[in-house]
Formats: sequence, structure tokens, C-alpha cells
Amino acid sequence: MMTRSLAENYPYSTVYKANIRGARSEWVNLVEATEKGEVAADVALRYLLSQLLNQADNFRRLALQVIDKLSLFFEATVIDQKIALSLILRHINRSDYAARLMEIAMHSLMQAMQDYQVFPNSLLKPLSQMRSANKKHGNVGDIELLEDRQIVEAWDAKYGKAYLRDEIEELSEKLEVHPAIRRAGFVTSLEPERLDELKPRCEEIEEIYGISLEVLTFEEWIEEQFERALTEETVSEQELAVAWMTAYTESLAQQRREIAPIDEPCYQWLLTLKEILTEDLPDASNH
Repeated sequence: MMTRSLAENYPYSTVYKANIRGARSEWVNLVEATEKGEVAADVALRYLLSQLLNQADNFRRLALQVIDKLSLFFEATVIDQKIALSLILRHINRSDYAARLMEIAMHSLMQAMQDYQVFPNSLLKPLSQMRSANKKHGNVGDIELLEDRQIVEAWDAKYGKAYLRDEIEELSEKLEVHPAIRRAGFVTSLEPERLDELKPRCEEIEEIYGISLEVLTFEEWIEEQFERALTEETVSEQELAVAWMTAYTESLAQQRREIAPIDEPCYQWLLTLKEILTEDLPDASNH
């Protein structure tokens, strides 16, 4: 509640104007009660911290349950690209904040590819925060590969957006300060619109900066990455599909915080993933 993004020039009170997601009334009531001396501030703080610790324990238990379910799923099913994509798409489409999950899914596949040394000369940059300002942070895309600390490849996830003229112009500006980039693109959850109209501008940007610029659907991008991995011959399709689902699940379970520091609340995401895995398991494995 007390993040800098909510800093306002008026105090927390029952008529607090800023729009807070979550337990807004509970928070302002608590602040009001401590200011009136109805609640001792240190007691309230201890209580909140104990509740947070209980929530953390619940999260850890759920995370282990989901990872166990995933292991059972791997034992019961021969996983390939199509099965992994289908399961992750179902999870994204059934969840809140689907745009963030699409980013995490793309980053997880790159994690799996890095684990199998599909791009041995490049380093996958850790997942950025959803709201990190691109220009301020020097980001070009949501998924970035680095060589000598320079971005050489960048992909930007565009969930629910099909027309990308503004994004393409913004990319052109970013390329001026990132000369090492060789490949950049946009990944959409919808079929991209008016590509014929945008194609000349994309070709112009490719010519000016000497890059490859692509606009792909999420499914096309996944297929392209699998082809790239199989061409390198460091991993089989089945191994990569298993590694992708593992990286996705472990990222949501907060077990890969060095490469995937996810600050969003993941509890509901894990609950939904547990439901989907349970649905796909043979009956005998559900008990």
C-alpha cells in the first residue's frame, strides 16, 4: 500500500482519493485507528507481519504441490511442443493479468533454451518488472539477450494488441541508442493487423539499423524458438518442452528469483495451474 507510486500530497484517511487495488478500506481504517490511538501501532504491525508469514507458508506449500503435480504430469504424458504450448496457453487464458503471464511464458522458454546452451554466446537478461519504464530502464523488449552487456536480441510481448504502428516507431527510437541489436520483434496474442501497411516501414528500419525485425503471433514465436533450438542440436523437442514447463512453473513458484524476479502475487496463478494439471492427469494420479 505504501509504495512510492501511491505518494500523494494528502494523508491516508477514509476519504483518501487515490485508487488503491486490494484491501483499500481495511488499510485506511487501520491507519485511522492507529492515529486515533484505538490500536497500538507496534501491535498492529506485528499482527500484519504474522499474517504475511502465514501467507508465505501457504504459498510455499502450494508451490510444492504444483511442482509435485507437474512431476506426475510428466510421468503420465509424453510432452512435446504442442502439449506444452496448449497447457501454458490454457493457463494464460484462464488467469488474471494474462499479459504478464505471456511475458513469463516467453522468458521461461528462453530460460530453458539457455539451460541447454542454445545461444552459448549470449546471456538472457533477468525478467524485468511489468511496469518498469522502458526508456528509463534502457529496455528494448520484455525478453533480451546480451553479449558484452549489450542487447543483441529483443522481443516485446503485446498482449491484446494487434496494430503496432506506434510500437514500431518507438522501437526505431530505441535502436538509435542500442547499436548492438541484430534482431528485434513483437510477439502478439492476437493476429497482427495491417501488416502490409507496416511492412515498408519495418524494411526501412531493418535497412537503417542492419537488423532483422519480425512481428509474430505468440504461437509462431514459440515455434520459431523450438526450431532454433532443434537446429542447434543441443536439445530434443521433448527435453525442451519439459524444460519450458518446468521453468514456467518454477518461476511462478518463486524458485527462480535470480533470473525471474516476479513481484506480482503468484498464489492465484499457481492455484489455476494446479487445477489445469489435475484436469490433465489420469484419474489414478489425482488421488
